[in-house]
Amino acid sequence: MTKDDLGCHYHALVAAWTRMEVASRFEYSSTNLPYKYRPKQVSQWISQSRRGEPPGVEDPSQYAIEWQRWWDYLQPSWRKKDVDGRWMTSGNYGGGGKEWGNLYHWGVNGVLSIVASLYFWGRAVRLRPEFSAAWEAAVQDVVWILEGMALYYEMFKGKF
Repeated sequence: MTKDDLGCHYHALVAAWTRMEVASRFEYSSTNLPYKYRPKQVSQWISQSRRGEPPGVEDPSQYAIEWQRWWDYLQPSWRKKDVDGRWMTSGNYGGGGKEWGNLYHWGVNGVLSIVASLYFWGRAVRLRPEFSAAWEAAVQDVVWILEGMALYYEMFKGKF
């Protein structure tokens, strides 16, 4: 997921994901993130044991819709949307950061799938920059969540 340089937003995502994994002491989860609404490219990548060429995204605008539906489903109950329908990233993490809902899955079965999904999408928008705004917004939102998960994992040592 670092073969292609997808720019500063993606570098921030990889850094936040790394921080979260370090904070969790590279904990492994035997359960997967929920597959409900998951984009088919992510399912394809998982079924190939996360190896080989990343699946392509032929229609970035359709992928954006599918990805957002999945992301919305994964959100903890305390997250709220603003008047424009975007997830709010201001203020504190709700629930003291103790409740991460469907996102609380670590290792290869967890948040890695979200990072990978953004990599697949980012490769497509790199070739079609007119679709980059939605991708950048998604990356920034995931960075905010991963930083929050890392912060609270560091504070509570994983014991909520």
